[in-house]
Amino acid sequence: MAFIILSVDDEMDMQELLRQKFRRQIRKEELQFLHATNGKEGLKVLQEHPEINMVLADINMPIMDGLTFLAEVSKLNRTLLKVVILSAYGDMRNIRLAMNSGAFDFINKPIDFSDLERTIAKTKDRIKYLKNQQKRIERLTFVENEVKAAAQIQSSLLPKINGVFREFNQVQISTFLKPARYVGGDFYDVLQIDDKHLGFFIADVSGKGIAASAFMLMSHTAVKVYAQQALKPNEVLRLANNYLSEENDEAMFTTIFYGILNVETGEFEYSNGGHNPPFLFSQDKLTELERTKNTALGVIGDMPYGLKKIELKPGDEIIMFTDGVSEAQNVDNEEFGEDRICDVIRDSKGLNPTILSENLFKSLEQFRGKAKQFDDITIFNFQWR
Repeated sequence: MAFIILSVDDEMDMQELLRQKFRRQIRKEELQFLHATNGKEGLKVLQEHPEINMVLADINMPIMDGLTFLAEVSKLNRTLLKVVILSAYGDMRNIRLAMNSGAFDFINKPIDFSDLERTIAKTKDRIKYLKNQQKRIERLTFVENEVKAAAQIQSSLLPKINGVFREFNQVQISTFLKPARYVGGDFYDVLQIDDKHLGFFIADVSGKGIAASAFMLMSHTAVKVYAQQALKPNEVLRLANNYLSEENDEAMFTTIFYGILNVETGEFEYSNGGHNPPFLFSQDKLTELERTKNTALGVIGDMPYGLKKIELKPGDEIIMFTDGVSEAQNVDNEEFGEDRICDVIRDSKGLNPTILSENLFKSLEQFRGKAKQFDDITIFNFQWR
């Protein structure tokens, strides 16, 4: 595509000079020249040809001079248009006024065409740079909009519960999630399996951003689909793992803890796929739930997953979290750690799960101080009454 230049000059022989000096580039369609004899006519040509990238404008012209023309061009807000002023040699006052008014460059008259060639080349390079920048901005804007849309989708998938879930008054639940970016890889959910069983899972996808969010959506869907078939936790993780392992070119994985609570008896069965073991707070005693020694989802297919069972007592609480809590660092690169998590849980004795979650997050934020949040922070706990 030819680089289009508008010449605005009342000297009629300028058209012929440009045509002769740049005839090869014109023949090869590298350059194209349009012409106007004054600033007013030049503005009309610019309006008719938005593809023009460069203007050669003389300062001294009838009807509308070059400086007035330059001021009017600036009102057009055309980023990909540069004006080069032509001025009599030594007319520094007008040249300074032109440069201060937004002229890209200037050339003295009579024109040194070698200088003009260099100026055209410099202008072309600048326009090319600005076009690339514009494309980058458009891509970034598109990505940002996509990220915001993904964040809204992700947020809609994760239930915000601080209280009871549906008619299950025996269980008090608290959920909290703060992504490190617009979208994250952490997710959780509460599922009604039947009229007396609730399923709870919390998970963390490797990586951050859009890729993690996409794998998070796949993982969340897989676990939820199999969980709603009333399968045992270990069987749900086995089937979800097989599904995620089949098409995982990015080699991502999801750590997950999934448990099913019998709300009438307090029986809690669970399976852990490489996730942080939750804590059980029972009658002033805080213990870590025994691991089932299984791998994360998406790593290796056809893997068996273990199953554990505990009996909750009235008032017992299960506290689940992702490593964005335990591995959060302060400005000294010191980790928050599980000992601090345990201290907050003990100090929150007798408080409802929502207050416990708030206390844990506040303690984490105070510890982190001005250090940047590098990982999603998710806290998910429930109490059986």
